[in-house]
Amino acid sequence: MGVAVLTLAACQKHESQVTTDYLVRVEPVITRATETNFETGDAIGLSITRAAGVYAVNTLLTYDGTAFSGQLKWYEEGADAATLKAYYPASLADEGIRNPTTFTVDTDQSAGTSASDFMSAVKENVLPSANAVSMVFKHQLSRLVIKVKNNADYTLDQLVLKGAVPTAAIADDLTATVDEQAEAADIKAFADGDTYYVILPAQKVALTAAVTAAGVEMTQKLAEATLAPGKQYTINMIVNPTDIQVVLSGEIENWGDGGEIGAEEPSTNVEEHLEEGYFLYEDVRYNVVKLKDGKWWMAQGLAFVPEGKTPSADPAEAAGIWYPYESNGTDVSAVTDAEVIAKVGYLYDFQTAFSVELTPDNFKDFEATQGICPDGWHIPSRQDFLDLVGLSNKADGETGNKENKEAAYYDEAYGAGKVTALDADGFNWGFTGSVNRTNANTTGAYQKLVLDASVCSVEQYLGKKRLTYLLGSTGFTPTNTAINLQFFSLMNTFSSSYKEGRLSVSYGNLYSGYELRCVRN
Repeated sequence: MGVAVLTLAACQKHESQVTTDYLVRVEPVITRATETNFETGDAIGLSITRAAGVYAVNTLLTYDGTAFSGQLKWYEEGADAATLKAYYPASLADEGIRNPTTFTVDTDQSAGTSASDFMSAVKENVLPSANAVSMVFKHQLSRLVIKVKNNADYTLDQLVLKGAVPTAAIADDLTATVDEQAEAADIKAFADGDTYYVILPAQKVALTAAVTAAGVEMTQKLAEATLAPGKQYTINMIVNPTDIQVVLSGEIENWGDGGEIGAEEPSTNVEEHLEEGYFLYEDVRYNVVKLKDGKWWMAQGLAFVPEGKTPSADPAEAAGIWYPYESNGTDVSAVTDAEVIAKVGYLYDFQTAFSVELTPDNFKDFEATQGICPDGWHIPSRQDFLDLVGLSNKADGETGNKENKEAAYYDEAYGAGKVTALDADGFNWGFTGSVNRTNANTTGAYQKLVLDASVCSVEQYLGKKRLTYLLGSTGFTPTNTAINLQFFSLMNTFSSSYKEGRLSVSYGNLYSGYELRCVRN
């Protein structure tokens, strides 16, 4: 089904009774003057039921530029009225079997949405006729139109909507309702200039829009919306160099007026005062900073206790959340003082931070997940960290470390980022250390080592814990996923060569406990 302008003129035609055979012909009319029209070769499935019983079931008719027809002929009893049911799109595989009971839109609609636009038409009291039967086809799914204003200096590679169910159940009257048992999927949009199109089954949904450009994905969660069949919804999106914004749209065009979908409104668990340098999350204040990468970051560790969890002072206990600690290089002790915790936060393992059970089958599915971060914020991805420091251990399929010399805090002499450079801009590196547990067969322990003058030249850092990780959300496949899963995390290195603290993206272990700094979507 191609792109053109269809002028709707539902011609009234005389349907004469016949006693000889004529081909069944259907003249289509599409509702709401859309941009779409049928093209020669398009196919519908047609069923005919009359008083004497079922006459035709899901018979294939093809479009000749004016009407749909095939080999199906009218029955001879010209006074016997019938009900005609037709649907688009049909295929030869459907012919003569039964009407469809399910329909799934393409998850990749980047080449066009026509094959995903399920339409149907029903007409009663039709008598056999030499004339084509005029049938009104109605859109049974919903369409989203994303209008993009690109303020960035790069070309957008693709736009994906995440979190929609692509499958609909088809009733006997050829109406469609979302299949509640089907799983949600990512759906690539069709681009026509700066406007993108996606067709989905009608459903209640909270989508996430993801724009990819120059290998970087930026996401924005949309407000929850109830999509209705035959309706179109417009999303206005602004793409900036470091993020995307979704705003309410103006007029609705084509299809039925479905309304507007904007960005998700912040929920009551977070109250943002970013320009004042903080937000409140569950009534706890956290300092934030906007760094040179253009993103808002927490300037201290998260101190949130998820429901059902209790912080532990024993790193050998698989609690998933541990108190911070003090170390003199030999002895360590957990710190349970509320003021200290409010300042530096807790240490979390990945399953606690993600709020989901992680397995070898799913651990790569949670990149940039919100997890226990406040609404509108997420656990940093590998790309978030790479945009800061410019160096990462290799990912699956890469032959070596990934470097980005254009990163906000990349230092040529260090070949990565520097702790002092981020701290100069207010990041406030926490030196929280970590709970080290390398795999399922080892026992967790607090990292003991502290900084001394042999590896650190920054006086205010001396005596602080030497090795700190910030927890990340992008999965990496380790050698043995049966005993460990790994995630790209930000790590500091102090040595005789890196006395101001080198920052690079390394591999964190599933069972270890790390500081969590959320980054704003």
